[in-house]
Order: sequence, then structure tokens, then C-alpha cells
Amino acid sequence: MPQRLLSIDIGNTVSKAAVYEGYARCAYASGEELVPELLSEWKGRFGLEHAVISSVADEARFPTGSLSRLFTLHYAKQMRNLPIRVAYRTPETLGTDRLACMVAAAHLCPGKPVLVLQCGTCLTSDFLTADSLYAGGGISPGLRMRFRALNEHTARLPLVPPDADAALYGQTTEKAIQSGVWQGYLSECEGLVQKYSSIYEGLNVIITGGDAVWVKDKLKMTIFAFPDLVLFGLMLMLKYDIEKQ
Repeated sequence: MPQRLLSIDIGNTVSKAAVYEGYARCAYASGEELVPELLSEWKGRFGLEHAVISSVADEARFPTGSLSRLFTLHYAKQMRNLPIRVAYRTPETLGTDRLACMVAAAHLCPGKPVLVLQCGTCLTSDFLTADSLYAGGGISPGLRMRFRALNEHTARLPLVPPDADAALYGQTTEKAIQSGVWQGYLSECEGLVQKYSSIYEGLNVIITGGDAVWVKDKLKMTIFAFPDLVLFGLMLMLKYDIEKQ
């Protein structure tokens, strides 16, 4: 039987966890469901020993002390055994969510150049070469961050919700904000894919993150949507690290 492994991703906005048996996910929780008591129950139900955790938030969001008493806890930030090479010049500042996406991309698209768009609190773009080198990427404001910025940094512009069906131009202030933010966000995603595709033949594109649902059907190009790419990549990192020990 394949070993069962636990992945935990503490994001800026949402926290998630999943149990994997081999490459298949057999349990999942997010948000308010994700509490130490649930993970303790999973430990007994699935016979879990090893867990990996990635956090881009402070420990107050999800204290790890209780986890270290339940599992052999592996911190993604401290892992040195990786199935990919990393060219990032400041690895100490690299978010482990981005690194996990690159590990997952190498597994899902072996021998291919891959661009991963992570549509979450931030919009991150990360590039993996065909020979599994994480070359680097970009970070820009996420969809909701753009709406908040307009509201918080102006005197009169309201905070409005996203609208993936926003017209090219709006005829009220609210509709103009929805159009401007959405069309700009979508154009950024499209532009990144087009630029990378023009340089790297046979590019594969994977889109993930909470806001990927807004984008995946709007891009007029072939992409692969993988909602929980970070959790999957963390599992692969943990599996590789255990095998190398």
C-alpha cells in the first residue's frame, strides 16, 4: 500500500490540508474546517506519520506546536532535498507555495517548459524550464487586492465585487471599476502566457489558486486548471524528502 502523507498549506487568506495515498487525494479540508482536532482524527483514521507544512502567514493563524506532537512534521521552508533545481537568487525569501507549484509542475509535465499562474491573494507567475530548473517568476496584486486598493487609496471609489462577465467598458462608476480591474487582470494573465509561449516552444500552462475559477474559462488558449496545486506539490516534496533520508 502506498504511504499516506499529509499536506498543510497556510495561505494569506485560506488554509487547506489534504491526505494523499500515492498520488490520489483521500481527504480534504479548508478554512474553518481545518482545526488540529480534525488532523488528529485523520492521523488515526489514515495511520498518518509524516506531515509537511507550508505557511505564508504567521504562526498565530495556525499554531504548529500541537502538530509536532502528532506527526513527524516537515517544514517546506527547511527542505533541502528537492526533485527540481532552483535558480532563485534569494531562496530564503521564496514562498514555499510557489516552490511547491514548481515541484508539482515538474511531475505533471515532465520534460516540458511550464508556466504556473497562481491566482490567489497575489497573482504569481512562475516558470519551470524543460530540464526542471525553476528559473524565477513574478508577483503582482491579486484580483481582490486590486479592488481593495482602489477603495482604500481613493476618497470616493467604492469597494465592489469582482464580475467575470464585466463588459469591456462600464457606464457607471461601479461597472467601470469592475471592467477596469477584471479586464486588466485577465489581460495580464493572457499577456504572460503569450510572452512565455513566444519564447518557449511547447509551453504548458497550469492555473491554480482560489481565483482560478474566474480566469480558466476566459483565457482564449489551452491551459490546465489544477485547483490545489500547492497541496499536491507539498506532498511530492515530502515524498521525495523522505525517500532521500
